[in-house]
Amino acid sequence: MRGLFKKMYFSKVQRNISTFGLGLIALSTAAVLSACSDTDKTAGGGPSGTDAGNAIMAQLTVDGQPAAFARVKLSESESLDAADNEFTKADKNGKVVFENVAEGTYTLEARLDGKALQKEVSVEGSDVDLGKEALEETVSIAGSVGDGAEGTVKVRGMAHSAKVKDGKFSMDSLPAGPISLVFIPNKKGADTSSTYMKVIAGESSTASTFAEESRALLLDDFQDSNYQNRFMPARTYDGGWWYFDYNEETVTPKFTDNGSSHRFSLESEDGNIVAHVAATFGEAVKDSSGETQWPWATVGIELGKSDKSLCNDISSVDSIAFRTKGEGAIVFGLIDETQSSQIIAQSEFTLGDKWERISIPLADILDPQFSYTCVNQLVWSFKPNNEEKTVNFWLDDIELTGGKRLSIWKR
Repeated sequence: MRGLFKKMYFSKVQRNISTFGLGLIALSTAAVLSACSDTDKTAGGGPSGTDAGNAIMAQLTVDGQPAAFARVKLSESESLDAADNEFTKADKNGKVVFENVAEGTYTLEARLDGKALQKEVSVEGSDVDLGKEALEETVSIAGSVGDGAEGTVKVRGMAHSAKVKDGKFSMDSLPAGPISLVFIPNKKGADTSSTYMKVIAGESSTASTFAEESRALLLDDFQDSNYQNRFMPARTYDGGWWYFDYNEETVTPKFTDNGSSHRFSLESEDGNIVAHVAATFGEAVKDSSGETQWPWATVGIELGKSDKSLCNDISSVDSIAFRTKGEGAIVFGLIDETQSSQIIAQSEFTLGDKWERISIPLADILDPQFSYTCVNQLVWSFKPNNEEKTVNFWLDDIELTGGKRLSIWKR
């Protein structure tokens, strides 16, 4: 999330949302899953199941020539089990076909002579022709999951894995593109953790900031000290960002980590990482054009990739909960970018000096003219209610209760 982009964007939409300036940046994503079979077939085979009958076709090339007899596999995009892969080979012209594919989202991976390709494929009730797809130089990854850790790192949806010894791992021969890594500890009962990254053809990359996955609907607990949440599917590696923004003419911020990024501070309380930001509000002023600049400040989180053509259906979610403390008041809201950056639901509450868990039933706050079928952001808008006109906001453990991630990712 770039501060400059947001500043320009807010100047356009500020009047449409509220005097508190709930800043908006669209985003979302989608993913649907379906089961794969465990067989090794030649060209023409493919996953089968509910709504099967669709085909996936591609023309594979390498160095401008047909990728003759390239090894190809098709996997559920979120699968960690190599048994879920469906294998085939391209023909002598580099053509490959998977038939009888159930509706869902898959990763197609091809390999030939040290070069590889990964391609996300969404099957929605009809055949999918990918056209020409070129294999590129492969990628190597090294990284750390934490001191002394032992276990296995797997690539979600592509059946690559590497052993972890003393917290370190490495793997090679990966296709370029977005990668989701999941660490599975050897220790019985220990939680898995994951990270997302984009890898470039022919280059080596380093992986870190693995975040625990114990609560499937935990949006963020900040324990990875990263401003990108780990809730969304791997394909949203460039989305899911936290941000802090405000009217620079009328608001003085505190605790920003970088003046250009408009982000807040992540601080440790006895080993627990929490978000912290504060702002002091001034008086409304008129700019050079005579337009009134109202004081506003907002903390927000994207629910995926910055693309308003995609969105998340959270209608299955009962409530959104988070831990907070501070000074002043906050207006919590949900954003639907398809409705002209509209706040479709909001709830105000006063901050206290001790941590408390706030749980907001979504059905109670929804504007009747809208629905939760397309939500792009969660926002916390500052509202000073003291003489100092200051809001001091601490935030942790944001989670969606009820519902399932798979239903939320559906278009």
